[in-house]
Amino acid sequence: MSEPGMMDVGSPGSTPRRGEAPGWGAWGEVMRVILDVVEGPLKGRQFVLDRHETFVIGRSRFVHCPMPEDMALSRDHFMIELNPPTCEVRDLGSTNGTFLNNRRVDRSPLASRDVIAAGQSVFRVEVETAGSISSLDDPSDAAGGTTVFRAGSVRCAGCGTPAPQNLTIAGPAGAAANELVEWWCASCRSESASLPQPVPYYTCLRELGRGAMGVVYQARHNMTGQMVALKLIMPETATTRSAIDRFQREMSVISQLRHPNIVECYEQGMTRGQFWFAMEYVAGTNLEALAKADAGRYPVDQSCRLTCQILKGLEQAHRMGFVHRDIKPENVLIAQSAEGLCVKISDFGLAKSFRGVGLSGLTFSGEMRGTVPFMPPEQMLDFKTVTPLADLYATAATLYYLLTCQYVYDEGAAGGDLIRMLLEESPVPIRDRRPDVPAALAEVIRKCLARDPKERFPDAASMRKAIKPFC
Repeated sequence: MSEPGMMDVGSPGSTPRRGEAPGWGAWGEVMRVILDVVEGPLKGRQFVLDRHETFVIGRSRFVHCPMPEDMALSRDHFMIELNPPTCEVRDLGSTNGTFLNNRRVDRSPLASRDVIAAGQSVFRVEVETAGSISSLDDPSDAAGGTTVFRAGSVRCAGCGTPAPQNLTIAGPAGAAANELVEWWCASCRSESASLPQPVPYYTCLRELGRGAMGVVYQARHNMTGQMVALKLIMPETATTRSAIDRFQREMSVISQLRHPNIVECYEQGMTRGQFWFAMEYVAGTNLEALAKADAGRYPVDQSCRLTCQILKGLEQAHRMGFVHRDIKPENVLIAQSAEGLCVKISDFGLAKSFRGVGLSGLTFSGEMRGTVPFMPPEQMLDFKTVTPLADLYATAATLYYLLTCQYVYDEGAAGGDLIRMLLEESPVPIRDRRPDVPAALAEVIRKCLARDPKERFPDAASMRKAIKPFC
């Protein structure tokens, strides 16, 4: 088995690309985890995780490491999540349990020389880190082409406190040892999160909301008086100038996306350790609030009209090569226009770019309630390589929520149960939740929520054409 980002050593996909250190991503992710199978059906195999990702082991053919012959395993038995600088194992509600160093666990951090046992299989764990602060005087002593920084060379940008010796730094392999590193201590981070930080030329007026990706304020441009939504995001890790520059370049490219149904990004920058984005201010609510305001009774025709607007925006974005990856009700803002309600898709590409350069400390479990209920199965297995069809699934799940104020799976599920349902079970038919939804529309939604992306509509235009008769 060889998946993107998960090398099965010895397989055709395991050869590093030119310019990469073996087993490390092109941008020098700061951690990798090696799983050696020492007992069981796959004895002798080795798997490598080398970026922020999940890795699921079980009998199911849908998981990363399938072992259908091991009947002591559950279909989705346990999961490893690598989220530099941490890594943990989580049991997914298995029948026979997951054991870490001979102790049954539900969830636990992993370290080198740990041993995981499940069913007939035993995995030996090795955790390798890089880019950490070191007392080495010679940067060339760093192994694997990663950057080593002299002890004491990194201090909090807020108060000047020296960074800890085990600090993990996000940045590209081969960066200069004297490269600028942006780091904020826990105390300064807490202060920054609780108060709006000054951004050049803008005055914050009020907080609009906050979530896993940052805080949003209504703000006014001091020279023009224009109202904007000012989003502030602080990296979760110490960050090299190279990583900062790459993130800003990626977001600059995405900000060129212009469409009436997509929130426009006017400008961006970084100040006091926080990225900031001045975006189009939408004086309205979002789809999540609309669904909750009239739970399970929001009009079918209006729901479909709003969904068609989402698809119009996605059609333009997909044509330009962008995939949102995080369509969900709270990311779909609602403005009022002369023609009625107008959809504005927010946070285009933000989650992907933030993760891609190692700036996000958000875990899969941290996203469990907000994002996973709208996430297609293939995205849970590999976040980086999803196609536009993932956005179509998420849009259908958003329409489902708007009509029912419920997720496509039973809300009682959490943690491993939700992951297992995402991988194995079919969504609850929408007419079971809301019988007045037309049968033909229910069939369109069922098709859009197909586990296999090839069974969905081929593009946003085709999906919009199928929904339009119900507007």
